[in-house]
Amino acid sequence: MKCAIRVRLSGVFCLAMANASSGQASVESHEEFLCTSGPIKKIVSIYKRESGACRVDYTKDGKTNTLWMSKTDYAYCTTRALSLVTRLVEANYSCKPKTVEQPDDRSIDSNRR
Repeated sequence: MKCAIRVRLSGVFCLAMANASSGQASVESHEEFLCTSGPIKKIVSIYKRESGACRVDYTKDGKTNTLWMSKTDYAYCTTRALSLVTRLVEANYSCKPKTVEQPDDRSIDSNRR
């Protein structure tokens, strides 16, 4: 249970830091939690648009589905995503939050080499 609380607090901190730097020119910010248990990998992604709209995507077995959306309430998406991450931790997954940067043209080109 203490681990779940730490994951939740880490997630809130990570999301707060992303909001503090959201004054950049990006149209959509993207936070995600990578959850692993042995070879199994699941990803919980939170997308936020400048308009305040958001969505939560869940990727497992290589397939991504949108679980929740809101046109105006980013807190709703964050709460739902953190709830899912907490359930994964309680199911013995190890979850780590991270901010996903929007790739620029140079990083896309360098990945093709």
